[in-house]
Amino acid sequence: MSGQDSGDDGVVTGINVTPLVDVVLVLLIIFMITAHLTSHGELKINLPRTAGAELSPTSTGLTVSLDGEGRLFLMEEAVDLNGLKANLAREAELNPGVRVTLAAEGRIPYQQVVKVLDTIKQSGVTRVALASEQSGSEP
Repeated sequence: MSGQDSGDDGVVTGINVTPLVDVVLVLLIIFMITAHLTSHGELKINLPRTAGAELSPTSTGLTVSLDGEGRLFLMEEAVDLNGLKANLAREAELNPGVRVTLAAEGRIPYQQVVKVLDTIKQSGVTRVALASEQSGSEP
């Protein structure tokens, strides 16, 4: 018997892959969940409440407006998409929590509104709201 045990000094000759498989499966689950969350909701929009008291746009941050002819304004100053992106990127760098409210006239094509929202998102702004009128406010 002693002749058979003399070569085995407790040296492990194989690799136990069970912990590796456990870690890989946990990482796979994490990646599947995060991929699902990031693939939905390309445009994150926080819609403002229409009931109750509302904060004025000047106290909540910056206002981006689209008028009936499709002209773009940042705080009542005319800008193009590139100027909007540059100004908002500079503001987002200085104030990461800046809120931008987009006010678009009702007859503006949806594609143009989405293009402006995409430009706002590309500038680094994460808090975006769509302006609306309270129901019953029309004469």
